[in-house]
Amino acid sequence: MRLDKVKMPLVIAEISGNHGGSLDKAKALIEECSKSGADMVKLQTFKPETITVNGKDNRFMIKKGLWAGSRLHDLYKRAMTPWEWHGPLAQHAQDFGIPLFSSPFDETAVDFLESRINPPLYKIASFELNHFPLLRRIGETQKPVIASIGVSEQDIIFKALQCLYDTGCPRVTLLHCVSEYPAEPDDFFLREMPLIREKYGTDFGISDHSLGHLVAVAATALGATVIEKHFTLDRNLDSVDGAFSMLPNEFAEMVNAVHLTKRSIGSHVGKKIISPDSAFYKRSILVSENINKGEEFTELNIRIARPGDGMCPSMWSEILGARSSRDLVIGHPLSTEDIA
Repeated sequence: MRLDKVKMPLVIAEISGNHGGSLDKAKALIEECSKSGADMVKLQTFKPETITVNGKDNRFMIKKGLWAGSRLHDLYKRAMTPWEWHGPLAQHAQDFGIPLFSSPFDETAVDFLESRINPPLYKIASFELNHFPLLRRIGETQKPVIASIGVSEQDIIFKALQCLYDTGCPRVTLLHCVSEYPAEPDDFFLREMPLIREKYGTDFGISDHSLGHLVAVAATALGATVIEKHFTLDRNLDSVDGAFSMLPNEFAEMVNAVHLTKRSIGSHVGKKIISPDSAFYKRSILVSENINKGEEFTELNIRIARPGDGMCPSMWSEILGARSSRDLVIGHPLSTEDIA
């Protein structure tokens, strides 16, 4: 897949653990992502032991939010996509015409993804941006990267970019992100998103965990080249991220809204496009009473009126008092040839 040929913004559907442990449901998710207009579908590739350790003290207990009361190891065990599914899911995505890729969470996941599905790019999750061995391994694949920066300070972002570029990554897109689940629109401060290009010299996009598509549309208006949203078939308990994920009809509405927003912004800067059909009904100088050759133009026989195919009203003062070069009838659009 040539990412530089994709019409921006690139809309990514993240299915995460919303398969609920069912391969059939994971395949159905991919089918619905394709039908809903997603450009790409994304998995997460990890095992509980590659993302945490099985600690028993309270530090490993989630205290608040959607997964409050869960231990990290238990949550990741429930949410993981079995590695043996990746090949069949990539093939299923290909059958439905939608590229599949993943967020790896350690170096072994990158090696596995390279050998098993050869994804067109990689995503780095917010909480992994300081995992420098992972970044180095991803950079070595020499594939484009999108990376969320939701929990990273500026110095870490610079170090992460340098690490990726130094090891062979050709292009990075940084995603503005609020790493809360769900995220509140008030917390996004989208005004800061375009500064990513200024600060870091990369394209920018958004990884959006808010409800609805308002934030995604606003991000598009501000120049986002990537929109990432979680996708679900339902909001049942087995859909781990279902509470802040979009249902198929909601995702389709978002895709339509994003595309309409992009088209309304346009791709040409500096040239206002005026429809000739609409401009025809602006004002111009028209003949309002029949005028004989040699007759003087006055406020009684000419008028500033619609349609707009006569002389510009800016010439009004100059025309008054001049004389007609020929006979003119009511409605005639005055032109320079009509002035004696």
